[in-house]
Amino acid sequence: IYLCFKIILEVYRMTNVAKRFKKLMLASLGVAVLDIMIGILFLAYTSFSVDMNVVILGALFLVHGLFYLIRYIYDGLGKKVFAVDLIAAVATLILGGFTLLSNFDASDIIGVVFCVWLVIAGAQKLYFGIKLLKKQDVIYPLITFMSVLFFVMGIVVLINPFKSFMLVTRLIGIFMVCTGVFEVMTCTLFKRRTNSILDMFKA
Repeated sequence: IYLCFKIILEVYRMTNVAKRFKKLMLASLGVAVLDIMIGILFLAYTSFSVDMNVVILGALFLVHGLFYLIRYIYDGLGKKVFAVDLIAAVATLILGGFTLLSNFDASDIIGVVFCVWLVIAGAQKLYFGIKLLKKQDVIYPLITFMSVLFFVMGIVVLINPFKSFMLVTRLIGIFMVCTGVFEVMTCTLFKRRTNSILDMFKA
């Protein structure tokens, strides 16, 4: 009887954990859609000053940092599935504060701060890619490839080889749309594979 009761409790606990995980993935989708919207804004309104774009980016970084922190502390899931989010939250919040409060010329730092953000996001993807690789999950090549693309985009923004005919803000807009789409894909895959993902992070 005790064993049956224990099994029922474990099933109930895992069901609740799965529900919480799916809610977090839905919230992550919302943040990804925000990235896409900001990227489209950068592409559509090139008349915005660089200073304004830096403020928008800084605010977006703060939103991401706060969301990572919430995702980490949400009902105990962070210590297992979202452990990397604590590091990402601190790094992104610092980056957001620096972006908003820096006295450097906006045109000099906008590419640098966006590059740093892409590196942070790419490292998150790489963390999950490695976890998935260890379990030989079928989606690990896609997640790992996304992380590589994040790093590559960061380098491209930093050096901006297209500066002769493309504003860096427009390039950032394009890459923001791309990263948002990648994040939508990731969240959708993780949500569909909730049980498999949670199983990988069992203590």
